[in-house]
Amino acid sequence: MKSLLLLISLILFSAHARTLTDDYGRVVTIPDKITKIYAAHPPLTMSVIAFDPNLVAAVNSEFKSEQKPYVGAAATRPIVGGFFGQGNTPNFEILASVKPDVILMWGGATGAENHLKKFTALGIPVLMVRNDSINDLVSQFNLYGKLTGNTKRSRELVAYTQETLGLIQSLQTKVNARKDVRYYFAEGLDGMSSECDGSFHLEPFTYSGGKNALNCKMSSNFGMEKVSMETILLCDPDVIVAMEKSFADSISDNPKFKTLRAVKSGHVLTVPTIPFNIISRPPSFMRLMGIRWLIHAFYPDLIKPIDQENKRFEKLFFPAYRG
Repeated sequence: MKSLLLLISLILFSAHARTLTDDYGRVVTIPDKITKIYAAHPPLTMSVIAFDPNLVAAVNSEFKSEQKPYVGAAATRPIVGGFFGQGNTPNFEILASVKPDVILMWGGATGAENHLKKFTALGIPVLMVRNDSINDLVSQFNLYGKLTGNTKRSRELVAYTQETLGLIQSLQTKVNARKDVRYYFAEGLDGMSSECDGSFHLEPFTYSGGKNALNCKMSSNFGMEKVSMETILLCDPDVIVAMEKSFADSISDNPKFKTLRAVKSGHVLTVPTIPFNIISRPPSFMRLMGIRWLIHAFYPDLIKPIDQENKRFEKLFFPAYRG
């Protein structure tokens, strides 16, 4: 009897299913109608939210109170966790109870093959998605259009993404002709963690004309490499770009940091974080604004401040926001 029921369910599923080829060439059978998506990595969850927050079946972590008005229905979804470094893993029991129509995972993540096996065991279709560069936003938004049939929405987001990437590319000749701005990317409450060249967390800086003042090697994809005060003093950056406002606000009172040229000249910048960080953590579509912000910060005459553009950006990428 059980075998017969299983056979019937498979026949019914096949009658309402289709196939889709993911970014890694895998042909995956998915339901004909997709209304619930779980993304195992925060950058992918973010791009799903931008496409349509109602599609989010579960989230990787809790949103801050100031972020909730921007993410619509996603703010009320169960917290499942995900794969995003430092041993973080999804709660597979909660995920199974959520029953998403499809799971998205970053195919380039460390341990991706092992993650795929664990998700496949749930019996839920898994699509492996590229998220190695900001340029991959185009294929992500196109994918969501194919999954849901809402190609109008995907075209809107792709058009803005390509417009911004085109603007950034058009500025590269001018940026490259300028003197490099040597920056220190200060992470953590004490400002003594940072990124080494090659880290995807630094991608916005690669388009900005900035040059990493640190000379170090990555120990993991997670980043936030610990940096000694001696190393920071020796690199003596032109600009400090701080992820934490509390660190930036107190840096001039720090007897060690205040000897740096960036502090003496007042070139300490705090990365905007409302509604989400525009540089990284997570490295999301917010970087479309982050690159604009960095170019203006380093070379103010090349591009306008992001204030006006930010209104247009929020209206498009956070349609649930009514602020």
